Amino acid sequence: MLTIYRTDASGHVDEIEDFDKGSWIQLVNPTKDEADQVIEASGIPEDFVYDPLDIEEKPRFEKDDEGLLMIIDVPYVEEDDTGRAYNTIPLGIIVTGRHFITVCSRELDVLNLFANGKARLFRTNYRSRFVFQILHRVSMTYLRFLRQIDRRMDELEQELQRSMRNQEIFQLMNLQKSLVYFMTSLKANDSVLDRIVKTPSLEKHEEDEELLEDVFVEHRQAMEMASIYNDIISIKMEAFGSIISNNVNFVMKFLASITIVLSIPTMISGIFGMNVQVPWEGQPFGFIMAIAMMIGFSGLAFYILWRKRYF
Repeated sequence: MLTIYRTDASGHVDEIEDFDKGSWIQLVNPTKDEADQVIEASGIPEDFVYDPLDIEEKPRFEKDDEGLLMIIDVPYVEEDDTGRAYNTIPLGIIVTGRHFITVCSRELDVLNLFANGKARLFRTNYRSRFVFQILHRVSMTYLRFLRQIDRRMDELEQELQRSMRNQEIFQLMNLQKSLVYFMTSLKANDSVLDRIVKTPSLEKHEEDEELLEDVFVEHRQAMEMASIYNDIISIKMEAFGSIISNNVNFVMKFLASITIVLSIPTMISGIFGMNVQVPWEGQPFGFIMAIAMMIGFSGLAFYILWRKRYF
């Protein structure tokens, strides 16, 4: 999908048809014809458009005579059978002398905020500020998703304390996988941020300094939170694994103890049921004595096992 936006003097975002100077060109999973239109209109290399569409593309900063290419990993969330799944996807930001271009293989809420005119102080022709605003929103999205992951970890912990089920374990594993994705992407984005700050091609106005500082603060906070939450969930997974193993051992001890207690009456009845002479044979109280022996020895075995905390 190819969409072109431009803000007017009041900051209202309009959708236009032409590749005007100062416009924002948004490509979302574009067709080849749409991608070729943008390449021809802006004069950028083909790689600038097609590389960000590869979901395995790593964040990087690249400079060309026709413009700048910045690829960063942006977080997104989607629902699946096991619940919410968090992942990251490459977003290409291309800055030329005339246009601002974003390329991604899927629609992103981060960019929809600008397209819907809900971003404060947003202007399509202020290209450097637009870059910083996108980076700021991306960092805030990481933080928001990390807080959601933290809350979900607490919920799963409470559920696992009540009942050890595979479903909760699988959800914790998915959250741990999401945190690994986030940590890897944030670390890769960090190098791109450093290049963006150092490049003289992006003008940094005085009013943008505070925004750029916020970008770094939010980004570093997201990196720290992802690392902390990953350590926490690793500890929880190890703890739950030990708890499950301990529960299995307890069940096995309990079943073995029950088997021992129940085998005593079976053994005594088997002895008295043999076709040989046995004590109290032919006596009227013989049956009562046999029952008393079963109860007595079984009770003794139960008491010994109970004292050893097998029950």
